Amino acid sequence: MIDFARYFQPEHQVFLEYVNFETTPAKPGTRRMNCKDTIVARLSDPVGVKVTFNRALSFEPEGIFYLSVSFSCFLRFRPETKDEIDWHGLDIAGEFRRGGGPIMLELASRASLLIAEITSAAGQPPVITAASTKRPLAQPGDESK
Repeated sequence: MIDFARYFQPEHQVFLEYVNFETTPAKPGTRRMNCKDTIVARLSDPVGVKVTFNRALSFEPEGIFYLSVSFSCFLRFRPETKDEIDWHGLDIAGEFRRGGGPIMLELASRASLLIAEITSAAGQPPVITAASTKRPLAQPGDESK
C-alpha cells in the first residue's frame, strides 16, 4: 500500500464533478435501495493524479429515483519522491480503494452530505449514506451492487 503523504503534497483541490438525479414512477411493492461506490484515478503526468469518487443510489425493482454524485480531487506529486514509483504501471485507483484514508473520507463525506441535501429537497426525510468507504468499493464496469 502506498504512503500517500510521502508522494503527494498535503494541499489538494476538491470539486464537484457530476450530479444526476432522476425521479422515476413508483410502482406498488417493496423495494431495496442499492448504494454503489466507485473510485477512478487518472494520472496527469508529470503533475499529479485526479481521483474521482462516485456514489450512486438506485432501487430494485426500479422506481422512486436514481441519484449519482461524483466528487473529484486533484493531488499534486511531491517532486522529491515522484520518481520512486512507476505511476504508469500502477493501479492507482486500486491503491486508493485499499488505503486512500483521509482523501477518500473527504470525498465520501461530501457525496454523503450532497445526497442527503438532494433527497430532502422535496420535504421528505433525507437519505443518509455512510460518510466513509468501509464497505467494498466497486470497480469501473462492475455491475454488482
